[in-house]
Amino acid sequence: MALEGNARDFGLSEIFQLISIQKKSGMLSVSGDENMAIFFQDGMIVSTRDRRARARDPLKDYLLRYGFIDRDEMNNLQQIQARSKMDLADILLQEKYFSDDELSTIFTEQIYETVQEVLSWPKSYYKFVTGTGVLVGVRTFTAFKVEGLLMESMRRIDEFPEMTRIFPSEDMIVRRLPAPQGESSRIEKNEEIIYNMLSEETSISDLVAHARMARFNTYEALKNLLEKELLEITKDTSPVAEEIEEEVLEEKAKSGKKLAPTLVVVFMLIACFIAGEYVVPALLPPGWTAEAFSSEPSVAGGSGEGLLSADLKEFQLRRLEATVREGLEEYLAVKGTYPFTLEILSVRKLITRDAIARDHQAGIVYRMGNSGLDYTLVRD
Repeated sequence: MALEGNARDFGLSEIFQLISIQKKSGMLSVSGDENMAIFFQDGMIVSTRDRRARARDPLKDYLLRYGFIDRDEMNNLQQIQARSKMDLADILLQEKYFSDDELSTIFTEQIYETVQEVLSWPKSYYKFVTGTGVLVGVRTFTAFKVEGLLMESMRRIDEFPEMTRIFPSEDMIVRRLPAPQGESSRIEKNEEIIYNMLSEETSISDLVAHARMARFNTYEALKNLLEKELLEITKDTSPVAEEIEEEVLEEKAKSGKKLAPTLVVVFMLIACFIAGEYVVPALLPPGWTAEAFSSEPSVAGGSGEGLLSADLKEFQLRRLEATVREGLEEYLAVKGTYPFTLEILSVRKLITRDAIARDHQAGIVYRMGNSGLDYTLVRD
């Protein structure tokens, strides 16, 4: 069966499915950002490790990239491999680095990551070499049905951009938050591994390098922990975050400059109010009151709630709203979304609990939008 061409004309996923439907055995060679080989047996994917290119062994790269084995250990293993001519997987089992089950899991995740990488290449050229002869010497621990592997690979390709939007740089520093009583039951296996690694503030790059799982799985666990409020980003050193932080600081400086004249006017109004209500009446002779010279009857039950006090109250409400909005924008700059409730802002120390209490007393209602990227702040 001669099968080769450009992936732009006939996508790789269609090629995978064609080989699967016809239950073919052979090697699919893919050239794109790199050269990869995917081995099929009776239409099922059994390996992505090409024995002819040991220098570019996806299993070796996977073990080093995610902290399963350090470089010195790998050098020793390669020396053993050169002397014995054994496959790396067999040496790992013989030297008791991993059990059969552990190595099978590693092998499975390595194939997922390789196929995900190949499918995401913008340009590639493929060629399928049919026949069982190309499978001689291919070491495998599992066989994947193409449909399931493609579905999982495409899910990872679709979801990973959202994860990198939340965590745009591996230099970002994260730490775990205390789990409420009984919340540990909500944590999945991979999430628990990452959560336990966060006893101290850690960069995402360190987590990826030592979590002993694929990069996608690490990011997925981080995203889930963040959504469960068991994780917080303590420092974002990405260029985008630094630009946002500079803009926030610049806006604060501008708002501070604008606020100074406003405060002067407010203090003057307050001083006039105090003088008119307390100082002047105290200096007037007995009987000299505003009511004495007023042609209008006094309003029953009046308590000084005049135009000035109403203006002051409105000004205070607007300043309170402005404080809340500033806290919301700072949260968005760090977290990438607006919070579920205003109480989260006080937990993150972006505004005070007193401000939130006054917000509720004033009847100001906050609601996060469905996307998490907008909100409403209205007076009830």
